[in-house]
Amino acid sequence: MDLSLQNLNKAASINGITIGILSTAIGVVTFYMFPSLLGSISFGIGTLVISLVIYVFFTLDLRKKIGGFWDFRGALKGIFLMAFIAGLLYSVVNFAFYKFVEPNAYDKISGYMEAGMTKTLENMGMDQDQIDEAISKQSEGIKAQYDPTPMQFFKNIGVAVIVQFVMSLIFAAIFKKEEPVFASIDEEEQE
Repeated sequence: MDLSLQNLNKAASINGITIGILSTAIGVVTFYMFPSLLGSISFGIGTLVISLVIYVFFTLDLRKKIGGFWDFRGALKGIFLMAFIAGLLYSVVNFAFYKFVEPNAYDKISGYMEAGMTKTLENMGMDQDQIDEAISKQSEGIKAQYDPTPMQFFKNIGVAVIVQFVMSLIFAAIFKKEEPVFASIDEEEQE
């Protein structure tokens, strides 16, 4: 389907909704099937890598949907809209899920996080005071993520928007593809 740059918003919105649903599904499945992974540092890094792969795939899909070419401005607009919608959908659904469906999720996840982090930090040779301090800080972050106050929820969304914009700037610089000014020799011979 070849869309013009004017239809970028619609295509970016659809891709954003798809990414948001996919991210939410991964989070919910992980919570129910593999909750101990939620406290693992390696799982967090793995999730980040998988998220980047998903965003790259949908960024390339978006560029293809609008004809294969876009300048930096068009790429930034489309990628940011896609990331914003995905992030907003993910945040709202997660907030509702952990507030109303699984209100005790923080207690469950913090236990896994503390055990996993303690083991990792002990293996790194940290003493118990340093471990306790690191776990305390991490525990505050986990609470803000899985049991946020309304103010923390909006703060999380604000931080997410900033991260999404920076990511969109980087992706736009990488994935912009200007339309060629001159036709290639092969195209001229075919005419």
